[in-house]
Amino acid sequence: MNIKKVNIVFKFFIICLFALFLVSTVSANYEVVNTNFSDGNSYIVTSDLSNDEIQSMFDNANNGDTFQFTSKDYDNISLIVNKQLNLLSSKNSTINVASSLSENAKSLGIGNTFGFYFTQNSSGSILSGFNIIATSADYAVVLDKSSNTIIENNIISEALNNVLVRNVSDVQIKNNYIHNASKNSIQVQDINNILIFNNTVCFNGRSGIETSNMINSLISWNEVYSNEFNGISIYNESFNNNVSYNHVYENTNGIYLNAHSLGDKFLYNTLEYNRMDPDSELGGFETGNGFLFGEEFESNRKQLPDISYNALMHNENFQAKNNPSKEQFKLGPNYFDSNDGEHTFICPMLLAKILKMDFSSVSNGIGIQIYEDGQPVNDFAFFDQKISIDGKEYSVEIQNGKGFVEIDSSQSHEVEIKHGEKVPDYRKETVEKYTPSSDDNKGSSSGSSGNEKGSGSGSGSSSGSGSGSGSSNSTTSSNDGNQGSSSNSNGNANANTHSNSSTVSNNRGQVIANYGTNSSDILSESESQTGEEEQSQGQENAAESGSIDSGESSSPGDSQNEGKVYELDSVSKKANPLQDNSIVIVLAIGFLVGIFVYGYRRKNEFD
Repeated sequence: MNIKKVNIVFKFFIICLFALFLVSTVSANYEVVNTNFSDGNSYIVTSDLSNDEIQSMFDNANNGDTFQFTSKDYDNISLIVNKQLNLLSSKNSTINVASSLSENAKSLGIGNTFGFYFTQNSSGSILSGFNIIATSADYAVVLDKSSNTIIENNIISEALNNVLVRNVSDVQIKNNYIHNASKNSIQVQDINNILIFNNTVCFNGRSGIETSNMINSLISWNEVYSNEFNGISIYNESFNNNVSYNHVYENTNGIYLNAHSLGDKFLYNTLEYNRMDPDSELGGFETGNGFLFGEEFESNRKQLPDISYNALMHNENFQAKNNPSKEQFKLGPNYFDSNDGEHTFICPMLLAKILKMDFSSVSNGIGIQIYEDGQPVNDFAFFDQKISIDGKEYSVEIQNGKGFVEIDSSQSHEVEIKHGEKVPDYRKETVEKYTPSSDDNKGSSSGSSGNEKGSGSGSGSSSGSGSGSGSSNSTTSSNDGNQGSSSNSNGNANANTHSNSSTVSNNRGQVIANYGTNSSDILSESESQTGEEEQSQGQENAAESGSIDSGESSSPGDSQNEGKVYELDSVSKKANPLQDNSIVIVLAIGFLVGIFVYGYRRKNEFD
């Protein structure tokens, strides 16, 4: 009889162990554990789950919950986000978007196919770390009235329109590689205070970025190239927006402003190598421009767009062109690839103030400087300038109006620069050898003294940044900036050229100095005009696929001649590491083993 009791205990142990195994298996696919995340729980999503099963997890979640996608590939995905959720992948998971609508989408009246659809109830969500391929879908990602939402560190491609954002405010689209849409890559409609920052947008059938009815927004530090229509197209209403530090090249036009524009600013952009297209819907003569004003452009004299300190260069038609039906008006000071009006190729319907480039001898080379009315310009677009010194070709990075070529300064040099493309203008001059009485600061990198090259936090090639990913002039899908981590490292235009890179980080801070962060870490207007109340942070890393090279984070450079500025504040709404629940399982197993040992000893006593 006692032996039977021991057998019962043993069987009970086996049953408990089997039940524990079943519970742990279910947990692996669904809820993992409570986390320290501010509002909710964390879940793991694996590729063995169907789209309907993942949708069910979303529907049963609570606001603030986090979903970690841990598998490499997910097929036939079309998910509606109807709550504030954090959708993350540290594996750069590939999402292959479904080509048809789910019954759930049809029931909500959604008529276009999509990968992720964020509704009004999803405001405050995050989508980060994915490779979303939407080959047969209308959209890869849709934000429909989903405000305070962040799309960051993703690769998004091949939809009809890759990203649609409409009827929203306080949205961030940053650090993404968005490419190969049949039409537009980033399409925004009826928006207030959107941030489109540090994205690479290329190889699209129409525009890289298209806006309609946009106010109080910032489009900055994007690389936009090789699009079949315009790099950036702005339609309908455009009020109080800031479009700055973008590199826009090899499109039909660089920036196309075809809107009622009041108080807009277009500052420090590089618009170059945009090409003519005789088959364009605009007409061939309305293409190949750096900046183009369309038929619907309207403004008033008191609130004309401020178009200043841009580099408009090497464009096949005009550097800047007005519509012939519009009145003549004046642009701000810009560099038009020439020191004289004859070779600037500005439309006769525009007046312009021409910034000039000059050279000087400094202690260890030749300095290059952009000037306005004889005074050096310190806030300016970033671009590469090709020059010839004593018959040898150099490519020099111009950052904030300054460039530098390291060369023997104890002798004079013959410098030649080519201005323009259609009708080249070759300017030659002799740069005399350096003497201590020379003005060392002209054209040199901005160091703490005239004889020093500026200190910074590293630099990327071709107008990149040391603290982030460098921009390039190539037409490949990746940025090839060289990351610098040393606070005193010098950037290289080639083996013999140098430029200061501390200004790159500083300028990124200056662009957003008038923006603060609210509790959701979304950009909003701040009373601080210097950014001193904001936290310093290096540039966010891009997706881990390698399509965007990410740099090491660093604080802004130690420039002595410019005000203290800061980077974007970090996004705090990221999942914390999962809490370790293994101790509970260990205790449970230990308890069951104890019962087994006790039963075994009793069995021996009876034997």
